Amino acid sequence: MTNYIFHYDLENAEICPKAAVVLRELHEKFQIPATFFCLGKVLEQRGPDLLKILGDTDLFDIQSHTYSHQLLRDSKMHGPGVSLDELRKEVSLGKRLVEDVFQRECIGIRSGCGFYRGLQGEPERLAIVVEEGAKYISTDLRGPADSIPSGLVQAYWYDEDASPGLLEMPGHGWHDNVLKMEEFYCLLSPWPRYVEWGIPRRPVKNPEEEFEVQKMWIDHAVQLGLDYVSLVYHPCSIFRMSPDCRIIEHMMRYVTDQSIPATTYTQLYRQYADSPASVPGRNAWTWESEKQTGDLW
Repeated sequence: MTNYIFHYDLENAEICPKAAVVLRELHEKFQIPATFFCLGKVLEQRGPDLLKILGDTDLFDIQSHTYSHQLLRDSKMHGPGVSLDELRKEVSLGKRLVEDVFQRECIGIRSGCGFYRGLQGEPERLAIVVEEGAKYISTDLRGPADSIPSGLVQAYWYDEDASPGLLEMPGHGWHDNVLKMEEFYCLLSPWPRYVEWGIPRRPVKNPEEEFEVQKMWIDHAVQLGLDYVSLVYHPCSIFRMSPDCRIIEHMMRYVTDQSIPATTYTQLYRQYADSPASVPGRNAWTWESEKQTGDLW
């Protein structure tokens, strides 16, 4: 059965705590768990505030979004990645800040931006990530040419890159800030399209239009019987469109009504770690397999 993972990349020190208050209320209302990937620089500025909002409930899985959102490898869309020394700092300091603020182990790292095929082909960089104590990473967050949307790639081990104990757990679909913002939408959505469903002709104008797009990605993952789907969300983007975070309530109602179970990145990682052969692998979903068509607006 397909799981849904609600997750949020906390990147804005001013807006994210405001959004987190509303998100907590929604998650408690529906009793749905979520993973929060926290940027280290945000924790430096607002750590005590976020601890009060997120730190005293078992609903929330708190992991790292690196220290400062720098590129962990070269990106065709955004330019060169950081040096190996800077990568170590991004991973180690971001991880340490989560552990210092929340007093809990941090085993997962979400990269800034993300990349087509994650950190595949980068054994030196992966070795540093492993040395710094990460058990899983979420870096496979882009389509071909490091474009958006991100596809529905499923979890895989980095066994082909000399880090067999490190798990990649991709994020999926539209990064919500791109789906809303015209300048990013035009830049990052490739032409010709790599998939022909779930791609609106223009940025969404309200949470209801956004839900109609995102529902197609959820439905498609369920129809394919994939292990999980986890659409990429940012509290600052959610809050700017509607301070009531209505898109998240729409999605919570939908997964509840459809009886789609919800989990967190770390919970699913632990299931895979207990049964390594159950990890779907790099070919569970591929861009080449998508031949369907669809239309929105």
